[in-house]
Amino acid sequence: MTLKEAYDGHFYIGAAISRHLFHPDRAETLAIAARQFNSITAENAMKWQSLNRNPGEYQFEHADNFIRFGVENDMYIVGHVLFWHNQTPAWLFEDDEGKPVSREVLLERMRAHVRKLAERYGDHVHAWDVINETFNDDGSLRDSPWTRILGDDFVALAFRIAAEELPENVELLYNDYSMTRPGRRDAVVRMVQDLQSKGIRIDGIGMQGHWARTNPDIQQIEVSILAFAATGLQVHITELDIDMLPRHPHMWSGNADVMLRLQEDAELDPYTEGLTPESQKALTKRYESIFQLFLKHSDNIRRVTFWGVTDADSWLNNWPIRGRTSHPLLFDRHNNPKPAFHAILRLKTKDQ
Repeated sequence: MTLKEAYDGHFYIGAAISRHLFHPDRAETLAIAARQFNSITAENAMKWQSLNRNPGEYQFEHADNFIRFGVENDMYIVGHVLFWHNQTPAWLFEDDEGKPVSREVLLERMRAHVRKLAERYGDHVHAWDVINETFNDDGSLRDSPWTRILGDDFVALAFRIAAEELPENVELLYNDYSMTRPGRRDAVVRMVQDLQSKGIRIDGIGMQGHWARTNPDIQQIEVSILAFAATGLQVHITELDIDMLPRHPHMWSGNADVMLRLQEDAELDPYTEGLTPESQKALTKRYESIFQLFLKHSDNIRRVTFWGVTDADSWLNNWPIRGRTSHPLLFDRHNNPKPAFHAILRLKTKDQ
């Protein structure tokens, strides 16, 4: 039995797909994605900078490959991401003289971009991350070109544009990391309530799962799932991986700030030859506990998506220290399933 078969009727099981998986050398990994998962998220191929690095020039090859793969395998396809402070070209926010554009110009550029994607992909994309990571841990809005030009109503404006330009049946999501931190969690709940009070559509909350071997604890994760579910929206567990490597103090649990960079430190990269048996058991137990929680709250969970297919694909190999050997996913670098894979499969198969 595959993961998608085991969890059918509970939630979608997904993985982030990078453009590199469409190279012939990665055919075996891509086949795992098709066999095990019924949802995919575009890791980078649909970010603004990947699609539209220069004004008026769109490069759709990698995004088209991603969409084609999802359609051919009858998957729930997630577009990632419409509006983010990172991997967005600087020209978007500037006029011909390099000065910040007006609010009106930026809004029109946003609308044109969403319309372009709607025209090309329509309802082949079942859900879009409309905004990614716009809150700080204390609940304040992140300072970015979006908020500096558009102001505090950036979120409302972005969701309104998405609702008006995308097909009506496409789900609109907010996605963020460190969602077990009270400040960020409460800010997202207030954001949802504000959009709902204004009649602006939002359909789900993406709760990134960039977690470590012990933190956040299961109770903290559960509190956030319940808080988000109380808004009436479906919870999407996004970007799930378990970092088994030692962590620097700047790498607090849940942190996924891609701008964080640290110097090489051998003590933070101890598993270059693979996980020890003890660490492998810890990874297995961690995933088993997390999936037990997901099953407990499956009525409120729409999707669980791993951020990558195998350890070789994980962004954690290069964050926040380039070249580390990370082991955060269910399949190892040789495409073999780990004990953690079998453990979460057993949760659903032992009673069948």
